[in-house]
Amino acid sequence: MFHFVDQILELDPGRHALGVKYVTPRDTFVRPGAGDAPVLLSCIIGEALGQLGAWNVMAAKDFTVRPVAGVVGEVAIAADAAVGDSIVLDTTIDSVSDDAVFYHAVASVDGTEVLRLENTLGPLLPMEDFNDPVEMRKRFDRIRRAGEPHTEFRGGKEAAVPFDASFDELLSFEADKEATAVLTLSGAEAFLDDHFPKKPVLPLSLLLESLLQLGREVLDDGGPRFVPTGARKVKMSRFVEPGSSLVANIRVAERGDDSSLLKFRCEVDGERACVGQAAFSRTIGKSR
Repeated sequence: MFHFVDQILELDPGRHALGVKYVTPRDTFVRPGAGDAPVLLSCIIGEALGQLGAWNVMAAKDFTVRPVAGVVGEVAIAADAAVGDSIVLDTTIDSVSDDAVFYHAVASVDGTEVLRLENTLGPLLPMEDFNDPVEMRKRFDRIRRAGEPHTEFRGGKEAAVPFDASFDELLSFEADKEATAVLTLSGAEAFLDDHFPKKPVLPLSLLLESLLQLGREVLDDGGPRFVPTGARKVKMSRFVEPGSSLVANIRVAERGDDSSLLKFRCEVDGERACVGQAAFSRTIGKSR
């Protein structure tokens, strides 16, 4: 499932929401972290924050509209969230109109920030074009429960098959300079069942995760690895629908001994689909 808010703890419609995401062995979107311990993909934490903001706005608008990914001013990645962690999601609505929502959000584990979103904007589109309003109301009622997060994780102990965030094909590659790769959305991807049932499209969060992974490969020089610390100035300008092939180019814009900035551009049929920047730092003894 592509729903990541397990519980809404507090809700002030149109203003603020507090929720929780439990990281369990059953999570598909995990990968090996430091010491090979499984951790949740960082961009999925950002997705959870965005979904909490979406629940807030959908409730405030009586489930007539829903936000979709638009502009992200900054994604700041600070730490990992491992299997067994409870991620506290804190999303604040800065403004909401008939057309868009503007918000910022922070995710933390045991009081320590793991990821932050700043200057994030989501266009508001008709709910019925993406989801069944009745089903969304039912899901909202199930996850909206007051009180402290419970400690019993859901889903049992059986490990799920990890999601592969890599591109389908590498078209060109020049170490420490740039790479071009293609990703084809077949329509059989499991996440399309929830994103979205009436209009399945590639989530921006998964595209960003793929881009960060490709950027890390470009920067790999055989020394201590560069790890992603975030993304900036990200703009999604069109939906990537089943049957589409997305061509992504990522190139080094600034390169230092311990930090680098890469720029990316993604196109579908020659038209811009997504642009932005990805930041990396060299970290010894830790992988993300």
